[in-house]
Amino acid sequence: MKEEIEIIFQRLDQLKIDSSPLFGKMNAHQMVCHCTDQIRLALGTFMAEEYGRLKPKEVIALSKAGKTVPAAKGLGQVEGGGTKPINFSTDVKLLKQHILDFSMLNENFEFGLHPYFGKMNKEKWIRLTLYHLNHHFNQFGL
Repeated sequence: MKEEIEIIFQRLDQLKIDSSPLFGKMNAHQMVCHCTDQIRLALGTFMAEEYGRLKPKEVIALSKAGKTVPAAKGLGQVEGGGTKPINFSTDVKLLKQHILDFSMLNENFEFGLHPYFGKMNKEKWIRLTLYHLNHHFNQFGL
């Protein structure tokens, strides 16, 4: 996991506040806060406003088809949900710290519920988080 974190941080360090997305409507700062919120979901320190709107099979089908999975209500930055961007460099540091904190959790940690997948163990949260970060880094050509 240490090597993956180093690669994630290297990619994240390439992001600038004025980086333009290759797809989607979020700006770079919103994306950073959105990714932090996804990790907060895993940590159980943030909750979506609704759960179960999409079934896991629907999410996987959209993803496999290369389509965007709609953010759960309360996580859509463009719609005004999620953590509000305040200071870009501080918010990037916060994302990095959340990634580190997340990586150090033990297998017995009581992870928060995912809005579409519900209860997940550490392995599933890691896979989803890596996928999610990669998706949004690709969004900005990182």
